[in-house]
Order: sequence, then C-alpha cells, then structure tokens
Amino acid sequence: MDTESLTYRELADRLGLKLDSARRMVRRKGWGRVPGNDSQVRIKVPVEALPSGQDKPADSPQDTVPVLQERIAGLRLLLEAERQRAEAAELERDRWYEVANRPWWRRLAS
Repeated sequence: MDTESLTYRELADRLGLKLDSARRMVRRKGWGRVPGNDSQVRIKVPVEALPSGQDKPADSPQDTVPVLQERIAGLRLLLEAERQRAEAAELERDRWYEVANRPWWRRLAS
C-alpha cells in the first residue's frame, strides 16, 4: 500500500476539511503518525484516500459564462423590483407628508 506523508494542515487542505476534522479522521482511520524534524507530526496517508486531480474537473470559462449571465439577469430583475418598491414607498411618504403639513382645519374638511 502506497502512502504519502502529510502534516495535519496539508491533509486538511487536500481533503477540504477543517484542521480538527482532519485530526479526528486520522485517529478514526488509524493512520500512522511520525514526528518530523521540523516539530510537526507527519501522517502516513494511503494514496487511495487522497483525491486525485482527475476526480474534480476544472471549471472552464466557457462553462461558467452562461451561469453567470443567468445570475446577472436574475439580479437585474431583483434590482428593478426593489427600485419600483422604493419609488412606491417614496410616493406614499410624500403623500403622507402633504397630509401632515396641511393646516388642521383643512385636514378636518377632507
């Protein structure tokens, strides 16, 4: 069985885990620990347990452009809806401001 020697931090980065999660995984799986000369513990991780570069395809710009354009279109719609809502709120505020600033006798008459 081939192994690769990694620190806890390197293991966490390679697997996309937090440092504490990597420590628990090493303990749970019983992987060997070796103290290094740099005062860091090295873990003997089986190569099969590490993701290969081929597991996750790299996103190409051509794949992400349509997705980003859809998100931009959705955000533009949201922006326009919020703009209309703000304009309606401003009109309502102005209407109430006019009512509040009328003389008291005019407010009674209307």
